[in-house]
Amino acid sequence: MKPVDLASGAGRMQDAMKTVTRRWDDTKEVWNDVRRAEFEKKYMEPIEPQMRNTLDKLRRLAQVFNQACQECSDGR
Repeated sequence: MKPVDLASGAGRMQDAMKTVTRRWDDTKEVWNDVRRAEFEKKYMEPIEPQMRNTLDKLRRLAQVFNQACQECSDGR
């Protein structure tokens, strides 16, 4: 049985987060008012911890899937 590949999806998520962060940094250079601060607090700040949590869970899920695949191929 082939191991489950969740790493490529996790890598794409990390790349997307880097892109969002770079673009947000560019936006902050030209948008500097109360609305930007509100937007940042409501939408941008929660993204990083949510992303870390999601990636941690994906890593754990990959371990579980890979262990299950290994146990199935061992005939257990």
